[in-house]
Order: sequence, then structure tokens, then C-alpha cells
Amino acid sequence: MEWHKQIGVFKFIIKIKRQIKDLKISLRIALFYFIVMIISLFISSLLYRQIYMNIAHQKVNEASVQTLYSIKSNVDLFFDNVNNYSKMILSDHDLQTILRTGNIYSDLNAQSRVGGYIYSMIQTIQSISSVYIFDNTEHYYFVSDQNPIQFTLKNVKKAKWYKEVLDKKGAYILSINGDGAFEIDPNGNYISMIRLIRDIDNTNNLGVLVINITDKAFKECYANIVDNYNNTSITFWDKNRQCIIPVNHTKEGNQPVEPILDEVEIKNLLSKFDGSDHGYITKKLNNTEYLISFVLEERHNWAIISAIPFAEVSYESEKMGFVGFITIFLNSIILFMGTIVISRWITVPIRKLLKSMNAVKCGEFKEVNINEGNNEIGQLRDGYNMMIREIQKLIKRVIAEQKTIRKAELNVLQAQIKPHFLYNTLDSINSLALSGRINEVCDLVDALGGYYRHSVSKGREVITLGEELDIVKNYLKIQKIRYEDMFEVNYNVDESCLDTKILKLVLQPLVENSLYHGIRAKGIPGSINIDIKKEAQQVCICIEDDGVGMSEHEIQKILDSKVGSAESSFGLRGTIERLKIYCNNEAAFQLYSEKGKGTKIVILLPLAIEGETCNKSEQDNGGNYVPTLESFNSR
Repeated sequence: MEWHKQIGVFKFIIKIKRQIKDLKISLRIALFYFIVMIISLFISSLLYRQIYMNIAHQKVNEASVQTLYSIKSNVDLFFDNVNNYSKMILSDHDLQTILRTGNIYSDLNAQSRVGGYIYSMIQTIQSISSVYIFDNTEHYYFVSDQNPIQFTLKNVKKAKWYKEVLDKKGAYILSINGDGAFEIDPNGNYISMIRLIRDIDNTNNLGVLVINITDKAFKECYANIVDNYNNTSITFWDKNRQCIIPVNHTKEGNQPVEPILDEVEIKNLLSKFDGSDHGYITKKLNNTEYLISFVLEERHNWAIISAIPFAEVSYESEKMGFVGFITIFLNSIILFMGTIVISRWITVPIRKLLKSMNAVKCGEFKEVNINEGNNEIGQLRDGYNMMIREIQKLIKRVIAEQKTIRKAELNVLQAQIKPHFLYNTLDSINSLALSGRINEVCDLVDALGGYYRHSVSKGREVITLGEELDIVKNYLKIQKIRYEDMFEVNYNVDESCLDTKILKLVLQPLVENSLYHGIRAKGIPGSINIDIKKEAQQVCICIEDDGVGMSEHEIQKILDSKVGSAESSFGLRGTIERLKIYCNNEAAFQLYSEKGKGTKIVILLPLAIEGETCNKSEQDNGGNYVPTLESFNSR
């Protein structure tokens, strides 16, 4: 009884699987996403809180460091901008001109233009408090947006940072409050960007440029960050670990409070992370647990340190966790509803493609129109349409090739029955018979019969190279009787090549060209050399005469002409086209000629040329129908 139950369950499972497989793709996608959504939501509900609580602390710490990295990027970007403006100032033409004189007051007009230029720049970057320009003497010139910061030294060369600026050779240094060179600003600290002014032509030192930056610029780099937390402290410390901007904030009104970390605690903190470019610890200060993070600003060897009450960031994390859970739940519902739309995006184009493919079975090669971009469906559409276009091109090409072959065959047939050739041969037979030259009459009749017998060749399009050579020999035998001493023929034939298959009437038109357009046109006796040999996996056929020859222009004209466009094209271009079409472009054709010295024609045929095997079969390896010359010819 238990065995029957198991069989029943097994049959039921098989039935369910079969029904699922028979469902439409859209329904299968919707069902799949629904099951995945239920399982995912159930598992997430069990694991989310535990996993989130385990990683929340780590994420908060990393987020704090990333926040400092963002502040660091803002600071670096700000200094890059000020650096670029300083380069614009020191490369100013008027400034360079007056500093070359050694006295910044040598040209008051130029000085006025420089002052106006710098003032407009200060108005653009309001964080720049003042700009000082020192020449190589005791003179200096400054531009300020408000109350200027007074320079306290008699000579800039006595400043503590002057030697360091010289060593930098044009690069800038940063100094807090000018390191004693300027008076202290009671409204706050400022950073001095100091660099040499060098001659842009010969890099000689022309003076010193000092740009004083207010601490407001740095506050703006993190103002939007400290607004999010209460009792937050963000401080900047220079390479000597002196506090640059000792500003702390509260959430209410952004008012300053007492410093959370003093200088000693900062140095102890940094010593714990010696050799690291960032770090964080949790420390209890004033009965409050703080998350203290720091990031080193490598370019200037500064330290950016933040102290945030851990309760603030933990509250944010817990709130975000709850919001995240609700978001996942809502997104799951939206995802399920979206599967219907997604499935239609997939199934509707596929239905159109299937409809077009079914039309192909009826012989309608039409492109499918699916409104998609360059995604997988679009690529499938493009591939299908490309295939349809290629099939259409193939059909057109095969039709054109059939027309070319039929035209070439017509030319061959016309050549076979040229009235003047036949009439001239019969006249020669008549003349020989009247002269009593019976043996020559027999030879001529035998040659004429052999020529036409091999030319017709029982309707075959492909004959052996030996049979083609017999056509040439009979043709030249007839012409030899007619023209007697006009030409000589030399044969150099590798007999192992005689069984190679070749298109009918390939060599005879070329030999006729050599005779009529080469030797006969020259007006003096000449010779025709016919060489046939094997080279690697090819048969090399060479027909050479010492006739009148052709120029490069004439050769190009013949090769560029279309089949049937001129009488001469049948002998050369027609033969080329016939071989290329029949042998799928595997036959090579070379033409060498020099005016007054003769012409050489070389044909390279593959040894595998076996009649119909030169053409594509009517089926590819997969058994699919592919139109060929024979298939269209049979239609």
C-alpha cells in the first residue's frame, strides 16, 4: 500500500513538471519570481536582523572613514583649483614683464593691470583672502578683498619657509598663518600657499607668490556633513600635528563647543596607527562614547580627524536597517508585478521573431521589425535580419552568376560556330582539294572534326586538361595549315597533369588571343609556348607569345571590362570570370605583357578541381538548404 502511495506521488510530481514546462514563458517567469520572492523574503526576515547587527558597527566605522575621504577629496580639489589659479597668476605676461626688471613698481600701468586681474580672481574664489607678490628685492605688492593681513618681515628672504620654497623649484608649500611672516588674524587661522615665480622663458627666479586662504574654505568642505550629527568635531592637523582648524560643531545652530580632543590625545591616537593612512577607534570621552576616525592627507601630510558620538551613528544605522527591511518588502511586491512587464519585453519580440521564421518556411524572406535597442533581443533581431539580408544577397548573387555563366557559355558557343572561322577553314579545305593536296585535306578535316568534337564534349561543362589540350592542338593545327610559317608552337606538358579537370574552352580563347592579337598583329613570324606543370598543390598553365604585347593601360582596360563588353574580353576577362565563379575564387590569374616583346598568361588551378565539387553543395553540414548554381539552374 505504501508503495502505491509513492508511485502516486511520483506521478503527481511528473505531471506538475510537465504542466510547468507547457506554461507560457511569461507565466513561468512570473511563477519563478513569485517563488523566489517568497523564499527570499522568508530567509531575509530570519537572517536580516542578526546579520545587520553584526555588520552595522563595521559599516558605521567604514562610513566614517569614507566620509573623511570625501572631505579629503574636497580639500585636494580645492587646493588643485587654487594651484591652477596661482599658475595663471605667475604666468601673466604683465607680471612676468615687470618682475624681469627686478622691481615690481617699475611699470605702474602693468602693475595696475596685474592688480585688476588678481582682484577679479579673488572675487571668483571668495575663500582667497589676499595675494602677495614679492620681487627679488625688498619690494612686494598685494591685493586683498577686505582688511589685508600685514606682512611683518622686512625681506621675504628672512621668512622661515623661504629656503624650502627655493628647494621646491616652483612647486608650492603650505604654511599656517604664514609661519610668522604675516600677522595673526583674530577671526581665525588661514593657510598660505607659497611658491616661486619663475621666468617662463628661462626658469630664472623672479620672485615669490603667496596666496592666503581663509579657514572658511575648509569648513565648507564638511559643513553639510557635521549638520547631520550633534556634538561632532572635525579638525585638520598639519605635518607638525598643529591644529589648523580647531572648530567643533553642534547640531543646533552649528555653534562652537569645547574641543573634544586636545593636542596630546591627537598625537596618542596617531601613534597607535603609525604607518597607516586611515583608522578608527571607539573611545569614551566625558562619559560619552565617541567614534573617532582619521585619514591622512598624503599630499601635504595632514591628518583629518572626526569625533562623532556613537549613539548618533548607531541610531542612524538602526533607523536605516528598519527602512531597508521595509524597502526590501515593498520592492519584492513591485518586483513581482514587474515580472509581468519584463516577461512581455521578452516574449513579445520572440513571438514576432517566430512569426517571421514561420514565414521563411513558406519562402518569404522578410526582415523582422522589433523595436529594441542593442540588447540581447536587439542583437538577435540584428543577427536574424542580417541572415535574411545575406540570403537575399546570395539569391541575387547566384542569379547574377547564372546570368554571367550563361552569357559566357553563349560567348563560348558563338566562338565555336564563328562563321568566319568555319568559312575560312572550309575555304582552305576547298583550296587544298583543288590543288590535289589530299593528305593535307584529310589532316585539316580530321583537325576540324576533333576540334568540334572536343568542344561539344557531349554537353559536358568540365573536361580533362588532356581533352582541353587536344582542342588547342586541333585549333592550332587548322591555323598552321592556313598561315603556314606565321607561327611555331612549343609544348612543355607534365603528363601527370592531363587528368586534372578543367572548364571547357579555357585555353583555346587564350591561344587565339596570342595568335590574332599578338603574333599576327606584329606582322612577323613568332612563337607560342604552352607550359603545363605542377607547383605545390596547384596546376600551373602558362601561355606565352612573342607578339606585339600590351601596355599597362591596355592590360588594365581588359581586366576592368565586363564580360561581353568587348570582343577581346571573351578571351581574357571572360575566362577569368568563368574560372572564378566555377572554382569559388580559388583559381589565380596572372597577366604579364610588355609592348613589343609579347604577352604571358599564367593560370593557377587547385588540384582538387573536380567538376561540380568546385561549387558549394546544396546543403551545408547541418542539412540546411543553401541555394547554389545547380539548384537555381534546375529551377
